[in-house]
Amino acid sequence: MSSVHQKQNTCVGSWLVIALLVSLGESASGLLCRQCFSLYGWDECEETARDIRCTTQGVTSSHLNLLHQNPSLAVGNHSEFSCFKYQARINRYNDRGLVTGYGRGCTFAVTDFCTGWKQAVAIKQCDVCSDRDLCNSGRLSVGSVYLLVIISLMIVGKHHSILDLNRK
Repeated sequence: MSSVHQKQNTCVGSWLVIALLVSLGESASGLLCRQCFSLYGWDECEETARDIRCTTQGVTSSHLNLLHQNPSLAVGNHSEFSCFKYQARINRYNDRGLVTGYGRGCTFAVTDFCTGWKQAVAIKQCDVCSDRDLCNSGRLSVGSVYLLVIISLMIVGKHHSILDLNRK
């Protein structure tokens, strides 16, 4: 094997290790979900949204605030998470009126977030996901963008190396 091919293999191997470390580092630190709530629509929800790393303490606190509407939500010391996105009609004023709530956030993976709601809450849309960071937002996560950039650089670098070899 020529020294040029050895350098190429070493460079490609280094990029693969970096890409793997970036993706492992992101998943090792917990799931990232979009969090927001609005009574006016998804646009307002998005205006106030933030990306949060799911934690046991954060999900337990969120679930405790929702237990009066959904007593089936888990609280406690769970360590696996999912993201949720829901839209619901909520009777908030003792039968004096319905409002629509729009929300996103973190939940425990052991919880079926979309079921168990009391009659005063009519779920219109509810999705739970955990396959990637920010899966409840429709956006790519920062780690996914880094990975795409690294792969693109590897392809461009390999293409330039091949062109250099063809010139010799």
